[in-house]
Amino acid sequence: MRINEIININDFYYEVFMSISKALTGFSIEELQSTGLSIEYYNYILNSMESGTFVEFLSVSKSILETSSNEDELKKNITDSLVTAKDMKVITSKIINVWYLGSWNGTYITQLSYTEGLIWKLMESHPPGAKQPGFKSWSVKPFNS
Repeated sequence: MRINEIININDFYYEVFMSISKALTGFSIEELQSTGLSIEYYNYILNSMESGTFVEFLSVSKSILETSSNEDELKKNITDSLVTAKDMKVITSKIINVWYLGSWNGTYITQLSYTEGLIWKLMESHPPGAKQPGFKSWSVKPFNS
């Protein structure tokens, strides 16, 4: 993985954040960025917890991304070092929650975070009260049926 020039801590770790988010969510970096919230999520998380804890998470993530030689090894390393590791599992689950539900500790990050949650893409649905599918959309058979 190539890391861009270090201008500040945000720039250095943003790429790591996006790469580990891709691995944690199963969505491509392009799909994550298409929410329009990737930078906002990154900055929100950075400012919502002790920066040392987030930097430690990102450092462990960077190491996993650099040392995993294939997809199976990446999954195993993520499980061992992030998902089940006592000091990393809370932040890992919070980051997954941010992407899927748009909330951090039960609070929506922005007005868009609810409507852009990955849960709606996963369900092939729309968020109730927002992004309605359109007139007579119920009469069209879903793509994957």
